[in-house]
Amino acid sequence: MKKFFTPLLFLIPVGILSYVYRLTSFLLLAVIVLCLVALLVVGITKILRPNLDQKWLRLPLTITTICALGVLVGLLRPLNPAVMNAGDASHKLAYAYETDQSDRMTVGTYLGLFEDSMAERDSIRLRQVTQLYQDEQISLPIDKFYAAFVLHHSKRSELYEIAQKLAGEAAAVSELKDNYVVQWLAKATYDRWLVSLGKPEKYGTQDKFSVSVE
Repeated sequence: MKKFFTPLLFLIPVGILSYVYRLTSFLLLAVIVLCLVALLVVGITKILRPNLDQKWLRLPLTITTICALGVLVGLLRPLNPAVMNAGDASHKLAYAYETDQSDRMTVGTYLGLFEDSMAERDSIRLRQVTQLYQDEQISLPIDKFYAAFVLHHSKRSELYEIAQKLAGEAAAVSELKDNYVVQWLAKATYDRWLVSLGKPEKYGTQDKFSVSVE
């Protein structure tokens, strides 16, 4: 009984963390990969040393099972609506930015397990932000940043152009001068726009890994 009770004690907090914090699922997937590698190594060792203690197989198998169940629990958490239709432009843009980011921290959107895929949810956000821009409702620097961030996930050169314009204006104000993500976005959107036109990028943001790319 104890050998089943102990894994259950670990499964409960893992499941809670996976459900509450979306990034936990990615961490669990990484652990699963490491455990599978460990199982491969142990399996090869077992062939060479038949008397190898079975615990070396049970441990990675148990961890893999706990992590897999944790990922499944995380997938049960529903996504929030892609956009907010109530409130003023600032609230709508802040919400669109938040869901844009949270979607990219959710394993299920990449696996297509939700009713709306990542592309569909991006499209909904893009339509709302584009309409707000056309209605000239984006004026605050932070709102321009939110809008630019959503727009730079499009596939259209004309939206990249708007994104780099808004991001550049946001990055130019003194209150956002020291904000790394805002400054990075101004360069990234400009580079993405240039690349979409078949031109070489200026800042090299599209060819280098960055924790803020998405």
